[in-house]
Amino acid sequence: MKRLTRRLVLTGLVAGVLALGGCDLTDMNTNPNQATNAKPGELLTNAQLDFASLYWRDYAGAYWMRYAQHLTTNQYTTSDRFGFASSEQNANNTNFNQAYLVLNDLQEIIRLNRNSPGETEAFGTPANQIAIAKVMKAFVYQYLTDQYGPVPFDSALAGQSAGEFSPSYTSQPDVYSGLITMLTEASDSIQTGETALSGGDLVYSGEMAKWKKFANALKMRVAMRMSDQRPQMAATAINEAVNAGAFASNDDNAEVPFGPPPYQNPIFENYNSGRDDWAAPQALTTFMNDRNDPRRPAYFTDANPNTSAYEVNGFPYGLPQDEAQPLFTDQTTNFSRPSMRVRQPDFPAILMLYDEVQFIKAEAKIRSDMSVPAITQSADQLYQSAITGSMNYWGVSDQTAINSYLSGVPMPSDSNFDLEQNLGVQKWAAQYLQGIQAWSTWRRMDFQNVLQVPPGNPGESAFGKQIAVRMAYPPDEQTLNGTNLEDAITNMLGGSGVSGPEAEDQGVRLWWDTEYRPTNPDL
Repeated sequence: MKRLTRRLVLTGLVAGVLALGGCDLTDMNTNPNQATNAKPGELLTNAQLDFASLYWRDYAGAYWMRYAQHLTTNQYTTSDRFGFASSEQNANNTNFNQAYLVLNDLQEIIRLNRNSPGETEAFGTPANQIAIAKVMKAFVYQYLTDQYGPVPFDSALAGQSAGEFSPSYTSQPDVYSGLITMLTEASDSIQTGETALSGGDLVYSGEMAKWKKFANALKMRVAMRMSDQRPQMAATAINEAVNAGAFASNDDNAEVPFGPPPYQNPIFENYNSGRDDWAAPQALTTFMNDRNDPRRPAYFTDANPNTSAYEVNGFPYGLPQDEAQPLFTDQTTNFSRPSMRVRQPDFPAILMLYDEVQFIKAEAKIRSDMSVPAITQSADQLYQSAITGSMNYWGVSDQTAINSYLSGVPMPSDSNFDLEQNLGVQKWAAQYLQGIQAWSTWRRMDFQNVLQVPPGNPGESAFGKQIAVRMAYPPDEQTLNGTNLEDAITNMLGGSGVSGPEAEDQGVRLWWDTEYRPTNPDL
């Protein structure tokens, strides 16, 4: 909540994070905090830290942690009840506008290396620097399109060179095609025997072999997310990525580390400020308790430390505010909170983990509409490897405990939503605190009877769905780029074929979200 303005001094570069609200489209294309003579490494550090702080938002802006039901709030529950778009308009503006400032820094790395390679090659081969920027750009663009749908893409970031400060929108199918192309180009151009931007790269310290794996892992994520619309295109992209080399272990994970102030873990800052807003939601705790999941201590605190047994108690999701706070503070009740592990000041922002690559491979192997010959392991091996990889990442090293868990996990099949109800839920649970990714997993796979519908079913009343399936566009876009936004809403938005201004709400499915099944079919 106190991240209104940030500044970081990086070898003479003063890099500020945009204050909430007050941004126009000129700002998106000309970062006022970016030094005109910034070096590529400084730009990369700035982009990675600013995006990590945005993606790993604290209480005010992290609606995706709530919508994924990986966390819930014990007071001020309006956003849990899907009122974020109207009640947190400044935060919604920041989620959109700040991403374009990050993209501008990344585009500047590309521009410098293309226009002045003689000046940038001291920091590594220009092609490698451009590849790093492209991978990060692809990640940020997917973050945007998976919230809103159509976004400025083809004509974005052209303000300085073309004088275009009101960019048109690109449809989500075209954005996704562009992301596949961007990541393929990045992977193909990387020279793995070298380093680049090692002094400014917080993710891999310039190790290009790791960046190549990340490019291909992210390509697999993009491909699988669009697979229900374009299964053959997705299968081809996944096959290419596997052949080129994606994550092979947790050693390859993509994370942005936090450190000393002002860039500390936002969850730490929330608690360090004296607040106690977050609770463990019943959806995830019930799933884990029912399976005796050994990751529980890494995810959540002991609800009742005065007893000998470790106890994880979930808080009901989306209670009305006048019910939530009295229940949480009732001395006769005990509820779990985010674990001390994830509250550490240096706990990193997770971009992508090895287990997701294994889940993608397992799904591709199971599905009858996808053929990926590069995947040679069996679906069962891949599925168990994915779950084991998640366990290992979260500190579970007891193989007996892991084997016991795996013995109770059924192997999913490609029929009667079995894949969605088994692999989909396991993947969602493994994506803890990767809010947008976990929310997207639920939206694409529609597993039922896991997420909770807030009491009173406010989503059904507001936008015709039990759980929100997208985020409404921020007010700044409506004010400053209204003509292009109206075109996007009328002609591009709506996975269910809905178009027109009336389609702009949180109930309109995105293009890749081909089906909606209510999370609680009995309501």
